[in-house]
Amino acid sequence: MMEKKGGLCAAEICSGPAKSPAASLACTLAPVPSARAVSTMFQTPLLGSDDEEVIKGVVSGDIPSYSLESKLADCKRAAVIRREALQRMTGRSLEGLPLEGFDYESILGQCCEMPVGYVQIPVGVAGPLLLDGKEYTVPMATTEGCLVASTNRGCKAIYASGGASSVLLRDGMTRAPVVRFGTAKRAAELKFFTEDPANFDTLGVVFNRFLFFS
Repeated sequence: MMEKKGGLCAAEICSGPAKSPAASLACTLAPVPSARAVSTMFQTPLLGSDDEEVIKGVVSGDIPSYSLESKLADCKRAAVIRREALQRMTGRSLEGLPLEGFDYESILGQCCEMPVGYVQIPVGVAGPLLLDGKEYTVPMATTEGCLVASTNRGCKAIYASGGASSVLLRDGMTRAPVVRFGTAKRAAELKFFTEDPANFDTLGVVFNRFLFFS
């Protein structure tokens, strides 16, 4: 396998290789927004009379902030109202937090509750990653230096070794209790205690009862 030097080219990042100079020009980064366009990202849209009533309800506590999306059936409007209510309750401005230009519908029930805006994070690419016989270019949003570079080196190593295979055994989320002790010795004693299956089951019953009533 020939190694490409200098990282990924534009043709690798876009879908399919460029076949001509004209095609290469088509595969370019989006133009940098003008100062005017960037400034609109921070502006709060004008609020209507109906919005004002909802804002007052959120501020007074009569309308739960988390219920705005379901009550209004409009995720963008819910974010605008929640943002304004938060500013009034805290007495602090969120002017520096972008609001416009984001699809709030796409995160409903997915990855963020009660949004009031969004942040911009640099996105790098690593790859190609050869997984299950297919090549992937992996986007990574991060502010950690060298993370994308190290991942890219890992992708190259996986590719050079013939690729990787994946198997999904289970998809879920776990919840476990945390126990804090004053000394490391006491923590070690608990470890030894739970190594007895009978003690482990007893402790499990106690923790489950605590979680149920908490």
